[in-house]
Amino acid sequence: MGSFVTRSLTWAAALAYGFFTVVLYGCIAIKQGTFFQRASEKEKLELELARDRLWNLSKDWSGLSHHMITLRSSFKFHFVSNDTPATPAALKSSKPLVILVHGFPDSWAVWRQLISSPSLQKTATLVAIDLPGYGGTDDLDTYSATNVYEKVTELIVALRVQYGVDQGEESNKKKVIVVGHDWGCLVSMRLAAEAPSLAHRFILTNGPLVHLAESNIRRLLSSSLKMFKTALRSPLQSRTPLVQAFRSLGPLFRQLVLSGYIFAFQLPFPIVEYFMLGGNYSLMKGIHKASTGNAELTSVDAAESMASGMGPSAAESRTETASGDTYPATLRDKHVYTALNHKVSYYRDGAAIQRWQKSLETITSLHSLGGGHDLRRTSSGTGLFDEEAPGVLQASSTIIWGQKDIALDPHICLDGIADYLVTGSQVVMLPESGHWTPVETESRAAIEKAIEWAALGEKQDVGVAIQAAYPSAKVTVRR
Repeated sequence: MGSFVTRSLTWAAALAYGFFTVVLYGCIAIKQGTFFQRASEKEKLELELARDRLWNLSKDWSGLSHHMITLRSSFKFHFVSNDTPATPAALKSSKPLVILVHGFPDSWAVWRQLISSPSLQKTATLVAIDLPGYGGTDDLDTYSATNVYEKVTELIVALRVQYGVDQGEESNKKKVIVVGHDWGCLVSMRLAAEAPSLAHRFILTNGPLVHLAESNIRRLLSSSLKMFKTALRSPLQSRTPLVQAFRSLGPLFRQLVLSGYIFAFQLPFPIVEYFMLGGNYSLMKGIHKASTGNAELTSVDAAESMASGMGPSAAESRTETASGDTYPATLRDKHVYTALNHKVSYYRDGAAIQRWQKSLETITSLHSLGGGHDLRRTSSGTGLFDEEAPGVLQASSTIIWGQKDIALDPHICLDGIADYLVTGSQVVMLPESGHWTPVETESRAAIEKAIEWAALGEKQDVGVAIQAAYPSAKVTVRR
């Protein structure tokens, strides 16, 4: 009975905080004068043109074309690539395969400026995907950890086949590099921890490693509780222990404030819908403006940022690729509100924290990629069935972190990260960058250098490679 009451009170407090966040964000938008603004005819036209540029399957985007891939389960993924899959040229190419995974509330298009780089296109085969429920990819019934990671794993295995990664001898296999941001970073971290054979290196930027974050939260709470108990035992000399106790909780309080939107996402969906889309997308527009860092947000950038999150309209849903592929049937009549429901369901359905129950097909595929009976990986010294601490990234990983992140506290997300990394891993701090590292000009250049470094064989120090584009970048952890 006691535990039920505690859970009920906790849940009620969480919902109350979520509702408070909705009201707070609305008040901020009203004060800034954005809540009651209506889109001008020019803005509507810019958005229409941007959606056509980004989502018309018959049109290329800066050297990248649209493609669909249908999995064994008939689930359809959408992605863009500079090399056409399953062609003789793609199969014979020696270029590494780089798979880019976006975050909330974006799509493949959050990478649009990065993957437009001629240098990067020359160096690697670039594949920017839409996660399930996002952009041009099919929807899931529920966004549990098992549903999400099973589909993403099956996609990566299929991409490896279509780009000829696993042809020939082991020593001649193309390298596979997975790059993830925000939710894409969280997804990629789970893959690096639980399916490391999928890629040779993971480049991870501004997303939480859930087990580490939980560990840091428990550590801060335990430490603070001890200080409070000390203060209670000596009430006359309690000032210093009390101050220390509150200070130790500082990162936790900050993260609680930064994560208010997650609590808002747990509210009934009509409220969530108004939270995200109300006031003529005032919250979304604020996110887009913040994502550019110090750069000016032009009308074209604003339209493309909005189009990235909205996905294809009815007009683009009727288009076809050069090979005759179309978007999934579920997208043709999907309204923007329905699309939002699928994205928010990642938070509501527990995709971040639930256990991933691997299917027999997934285990077999990972076993095969791991080398059959010899499952140990030379890069990490770990294998598919090794007993590791929960959350440890078993593949070599490079974490690139924008230090001015307004969504994640570095003490919660990075303290103790070295214990979760294997040999050949690093943490690179970008002191002048924020959360949206794929969008901000300086951090985008840093990610590009990191991808090139990995694609060209990691022949120099990653810190030196990144500092060529971002001089103040600093490697803070090496394994």
